Order: sequence, then structure tokens, then C-alpha cells
Amino acid sequence: MNVLHINEHLARKGGVETYLLALMPMLEEQGLANHVLYGQGEAQHWSRAVAMPAVQRAQGRREAYEGVRRVLNDIRPDVVHVHNAQNEGVLQAALEFGPTVITTHDYRWICPSNTFFYKRTRDVCTRSYGHGCFTTTLSKHCLTPRLNYAVPFYRRARWAIRNAHRFAHVIAPSHGARQRYVEAGFPAGDVSVLPYFCPVEPAETPRPIPDPPTITFLGRIAPNKGQEYFVEALGMLPDNVRGVMVGNLGAGGETAMQALSVRCGCPDRLELRAWASREEVRQLLDETSVFIFPSLWPETLGIVGLEALARGVPVVASDVGGTSEWCLEGETGYRVPPKDAGAIRDAVLKLLRDDSMLSSFGQRGIDLIHERFRPQMHVDALIHHYQSAEAMRIV
Repeated sequence: MNVLHINEHLARKGGVETYLLALMPMLEEQGLANHVLYGQGEAQHWSRAVAMPAVQRAQGRREAYEGVRRVLNDIRPDVVHVHNAQNEGVLQAALEFGPTVITTHDYRWICPSNTFFYKRTRDVCTRSYGHGCFTTTLSKHCLTPRLNYAVPFYRRARWAIRNAHRFAHVIAPSHGARQRYVEAGFPAGDVSVLPYFCPVEPAETPRPIPDPPTITFLGRIAPNKGQEYFVEALGMLPDNVRGVMVGNLGAGGETAMQALSVRCGCPDRLELRAWASREEVRQLLDETSVFIFPSLWPETLGIVGLEALARGVPVVASDVGGTSEWCLEGETGYRVPPKDAGAIRDAVLKLLRDDSMLSSFGQRGIDLIHERFRPQMHVDALIHHYQSAEAMRIV
């Protein structure tokens, strides 16, 4: 089977890219030939890759449509798998060509701002897509107020919802993500839940209890990720607890976090690091007592949480989006209200004060990865969806 994956980026940067670059070699092992059409990145990450900047541009619907059509006619895939793209021209070209599967890595196909997140109030949006998105953004700033960008984003969601019935299959990483898409108008029978797999090999047993106690944040530094609540919680914890933050700390991010740590009284206990390699992430998690996932938007799942569990690290996570599928309350960690540094502190202290709890939660996390998030389980289910989609072409 010949599969064309379409994604904005081909690089080792975010969760979607981590997923895609881990997925394709496993599909190759099962006899599938994988191609990638991407907007920006580095071609050396995959031997059969085609760059097309229009894939990541919100404007330029016609340019994207025509460019994708040319690539499709050249590669002739049996199935197109759309991950992330910035305009509806990409989808239109794929759907007109043949069976198209889409994974809802975020909410861009039903929410003009991608995230169902109000930047100004820092709350989750619970409204449905519609013309009100434009008026809401003036008060809550979820969508950019610049019309030359906002209109293409709105048009993209409108087009996707109107054409939802044309997809061969829609894959949601969590039940929460599936529910949002079905509520927006995607046919319930065409949307199934297929969680991401964990890209980190599970440990056999939890790592030794770290000394000194350490809490860790790993992820993008962005308004919807809640990193400041990690720093605030660290400032409330005892002086023997250290914190490690790993992410894209450039463009003023490091300075901002350092300044916040000073205000919170913990500058000497907060260590800031740039993006880490896969091996460095594993080592970092093995040195972590409790992993903190303070996200503010309804994450479709949260791959980094799976990585922590795989290494036997309990998690304290915001109770939003798909986190409830892996942060099992009182089993693998604790879920707390978003934007609540005090709740993070209380949950961390509960764990740090009981080594047996740290170990038992860690073991349950490892077991959960084996039960629900192993790569082969994901690959087998995905290939089944591909085969079903391909059969639709034959019919």
C-alpha cells in the first residue's frame, strides 16, 4: 500500500512531528510505502519527502490545491493521511483524488483558532463554531483580530465541517476530541478513537526515587501550555525540591521564566534547558519525581504524559481534554483544575511524602502504557483504517 502523509512540518519539534516520524518506520516494517508532503522542515528526516510551502499557509487556497493535486498525480497513493495543514485547498485536493483519512491532532477543522482556548481570559472555549467566533475574539482573543488571517482560518473550519461526510475515516486521539468533532457535525459513525502510542520504551520497573526531589515540565512554552503555573507551584514547594523546565525557551522565553522564578522565590531551584534529544528526555524522566502537565487548553491527548508514565513517573496534570485517559486519578497521578498552582503543589506534596505511593503510581503508569499505548496496537488499528479506506476506492 502506498500512503501519502500531509503535515505542516517535517522536523523533530512538536508532538505531531514526533508521532509522525516514529509512525512511518513502523508502517514501513508492515510493508507500506510512506511519502510525506510538508510545508516546512528538513527533507533528510524522510527519504520520500516533498516540500511545498503552501501546505502551511493559511492564505493561498488555490495554490495549495493545485500543488497538492500535482503531487498526488505523481505519487498516486492508495490512501492520503492528512495530519495538519493550514488551508482547505489541501483537503479539497485530497478528497477529490481518493480515500482520505484525517487525524484530529488539534481542533483546526472545527475551530478557527485551532485550540478552543481564549488567550485573554485563559479559559477553554465551549461554544460551537459559527459567526460568533469573530465577535468573541474581540473580547477574549481566541482568533487573531487581523482579518487577512482570521477569514482564512474561519473558512477552513467551515469548509471542513461542510465536507466532513466525505472523509473515509476520522481518527481522534481521545474520547474528548471525538466528542468535540461529532458535536461540530462530523458523522459519529466515521469518527473513531485511536490514542497515540508512547514513543518511549516502557521501563520494566519504576526508577529509584530521585534525590533530590524533582518536578519536571517538558513542552512548548506557549500561552496555552500553563508553564507559569509550574514555576509558581515550585515556589510554593519546600526548598529541597528542584524544578526542571525543558522547552523552546528562545525569543525571550528563558528571560521570562527566570524573572518569574525570582518573583516566586525559587530562582536557585529552577533549571532551564533547551529542547532535549530522545535519549536526554529518557534520562531527564528517570531523574524526575513527579511530572507536571499544567496545560490550559483541551489537549487531544498529550504524548509527553505517556512518556512520563512509561518511565514510571507519576503525573500531576490539568483536568482538561484527553488527560483523563492516561492520568488516572489516584492510580497514575492526580488531575487538578487548570490555572491552580496551589492544587499542583498539594498534589505534588501528597506524592513526595510517600515513597510507596511514588513507586506504586509509577508501576501502574508502566502497566497502563503496556495495556493501552503500545506502538503495535496503534499501527495495527491504523492499517485497518487504511485498508477500509482503500476498499472504498474499489467499491
